[in-house]
Amino acid sequence: MIGKLIQKTLVVASLLGTTFTGVQAQQTKSLLGIEGGTSSLRAETDTAGYEIQTASMAHFGLKLGAEGDNYRVFLSARNFIADGSNNLLTGGIEAQYKFNFSKYADFFIGGNGGLAYIEIAPSADGMDPGVQSTTPYYGGDVGFNFHATQTLDLELGAKYMFMDSTATQGTTTYNFRDLTSFYASVIFKWQMD
Repeated sequence: MIGKLIQKTLVVASLLGTTFTGVQAQQTKSLLGIEGGTSSLRAETDTAGYEIQTASMAHFGLKLGAEGDNYRVFLSARNFIADGSNNLLTGGIEAQYKFNFSKYADFFIGGNGGLAYIEIAPSADGMDPGVQSTTPYYGGDVGFNFHATQTLDLELGAKYMFMDSTATQGTTTYNFRDLTSFYASVIFKWQMD
């Protein structure tokens, strides 16, 4: 009886040892991404009546993160290039789950959250001053990662960020609702120590 108990204990210990060895053997890599794309910001405005406006703009950003076999996590910062002196900056965190369907590519789905800083330039006639607004955002993203080399990925994706920020400039009230982006990234990878 004691012999069978010792055998079962050794089998369980062996299985647990194999499991923990597999977790430790998982390779974690550091990531640095450079991103560019096009985005559309949607705002509800109320001047003399309700209206939905969209502004299309280019954007670029940097992402610093890490990845394992099935996940990626990034800290990100983006600058959206609007017309005139209008500005939109975002900074936040992104977490993605990867579906590894091929050794050459993977599909990912994830979530994001952070802060958006919006600056509206003074009115063209100079009567209304510029306004600023900082608001939290959250959303999701999907895309494909193509493994060009061992140290370089090319990423194509789409990102949605919901925000709820109101800014008033003179007689116009802007309610910023959401931002949709389509982007491409070059991601440099290296082994963490």
